Amino acid sequence: MALLLVVDDHPLFRDGFAYMARELRPHWVVRFADSAPMALDLLREIRPDLVIIDVGLPGEDGFTLLKTIAQATPGIVQALISGRDDAAVGVRARSCGARGFIPKTTDPQMMAERIDSLLSGDCAFAAEDRSAAIPKLTARQAEVLLLLTEGHGNKEIRHRLGIAERTVRAHLTDLFELLGAHSRTQAIVRARELGLIA
Repeated sequence: MALLLVVDDHPLFRDGFAYMARELRPHWVVRFADSAPMALDLLREIRPDLVIIDVGLPGEDGFTLLKTIAQATPGIVQALISGRDDAAVGVRARSCGARGFIPKTTDPQMMAERIDSLLSGDCAFAAEDRSAAIPKLTARQAEVLLLLTEGHGNKEIRHRLGIAERTVRAHLTDLFELLGAHSRTQAIVRARELGLIA
C-alpha cells in the first residue's frame, strides 16, 4: 500500500486522478487537498509516501509549497504536476526540491509508472531536455525565463526573486546568449520553439 497526497484545486483533475488510481493502482490510497493550507493541515495528521503538487494553486504557487513542505517535513518525497509541459518548469521544480515533474497531459499508464518510480526512490522528470540542441538552464535562469514569459519587467523579477536588478540584467544577458536572441520577445519565441516554455 502507498499513501499519496495530491494537492490540486481542479475537481476534474482530482476525479480523473482518483479514477486512474482505482483502475491502475488499486493498492494506492489517495488523499486530496485543494490548497496549500489544507495540504499543510493534512500533513499534521498523515505521513504520505508521496506528495504531488500542482503548480497553480490558489493563494500560493506549487513551487512555494514544495519549499514549505520540505522545511516542515524533511525527507518527504514530493513531485510537481502542471498543465504546462515546459522544460523550464521541470528545472525550477528540481531546484525547489521536487523529485519529479509530471505534466498533466501524460498518458495515465505513463503517469502511474512515473509515480511508481518516485515511490521506489527514483526521480521522474518528464520534461527533460529533448535534444542536445536545447540549452541547459540553471535554476535561476529558468525562474527568470518563466517570469519573463509572464510579462514581468526587471523590477518585478527583482522583487519576486529577491535579487539585485543588475543580477536580473546579467541573467537576461545570459539567457539571450543561450537562446540566440536579441530582445525579450525574441527570447520568449525562441524558448517556445525549443520547448523550454509552453
